[in-house]
Amino acid sequence: MKIIIVGCGWLGQQLVPVLSAAGYSLVATRRTAVACGTLSPVVDCQVLDLSKPVEMSTQLKQLFAGAVVICAIAPGRQPGDNQYVESSQRLAQLMQAAKSRAIIHFSSTGVYQGLDGVVNETASLQLSLPRVQLLASAEQALAQFQPCITLRLAGLMGPGRHPGRFTAGKTLTDPQAVINMVHSTDIGRAVLCLLAQSSLSSGVFNLSCPQAVSRQVFYQQAAELTGTVARFSEPSTQLRQVDPQRFIRQFAFRYQYASAVEALTHCG
Repeated sequence: MKIIIVGCGWLGQQLVPVLSAAGYSLVATRRTAVACGTLSPVVDCQVLDLSKPVEMSTQLKQLFAGAVVICAIAPGRQPGDNQYVESSQRLAQLMQAAKSRAIIHFSSTGVYQGLDGVVNETASLQLSLPRVQLLASAEQALAQFQPCITLRLAGLMGPGRHPGRFTAGKTLTDPQAVINMVHSTDIGRAVLCLLAQSSLSSGVFNLSCPQAVSRQVFYQQAAELTGTVARFSEPSTQLRQVDPQRFIRQFAFRYQYASAVEALTHCG
């Protein structure tokens, strides 16, 4: 089976050795030849810039024909930036023209911004919020291709991405809220679980460490491991917890790192 990782940044690069070891034929795409040159030689990297109109060449359609596409394009951070949505639309059009096999789309649990309490995939989204609108629009664009499996990823952690380093010197909010994080190892295992299915059906799933741990406990441990200090503001009423049970139930999935605290020691 041919796998194409579109937008092979940090997360895509965590997947490359996992999928390669499992015997899949891998192709990665990045926006420039210079960016391609930074990838491991184990993966064939092709230049594909979806931020602008794409020429549907015979060569490009042959590349995507029959492939399972993993969309790892990172959403932009600037309010009103529609490049992420436009890139998603162009990818869906390319896959339709090429007759790809399926798409696995990495979205974000940031789509639940503005909600409180335990949230699952059926939650009504606060589409008036710019970040929510951006993420939901990209999900809808890619869902024009079927089958489309959307994985809403909680905060990313893994080799070279230690939460303690990203929060150094900052004052953190919501100390009593449940931490919503997921380790790249478990994302890789979830992708392997999907690829092992005899057939893929469209669906939306959360990926987040299932054991409840407070943000204060988590970031204090992260700070200790990185030699930094975790500071917190006054407690607030924002206590959102992402529910990952749908994926667990549907695929009998077991997290290697059920606790985000346990995963901290495997972030390099």
